[in-house]
Amino acid sequence: MTESQITTAVDELIALVAEGKPMEAFAKFYHDDIEKTDLDGVTHQGKTRIDKMGHQQLADIVMVRDFSAVGRIVKGNRSFIVWSVDLDNTSGLLKVVEVAIQDWQDGKIIRERYFA
Repeated sequence: MTESQITTAVDELIALVAEGKPMEAFAKFYHDDIEKTDLDGVTHQGKTRIDKMGHQQLADIVMVRDFSAVGRIVKGNRSFIVWSVDLDNTSGLLKVVEVAIQDWQDGKIIRERYFA
């Protein structure tokens, strides 16, 4: 994919999340062999496993005050999305500004790491 194509894909991913469709974005833009490292530093592998975890995380959300993209950069085959998150889940309050660093391969995100 070119930078322009990745930029278009990132914009669509952000739009789907803004519409409340994060799992649709996951289904469309994530590689079957995805490797994802969460804020806690734990790495998970495989689209099926991460999809199941994502559905559980969404089920645990009680209230969302903010979940928006506040910036993005695409350079080469890497994208960076800055997310503003303010929500309550069954574990308590989550309020953070985080950066998702995404490496693209074959038109999909193959590796994603989160930093706050």
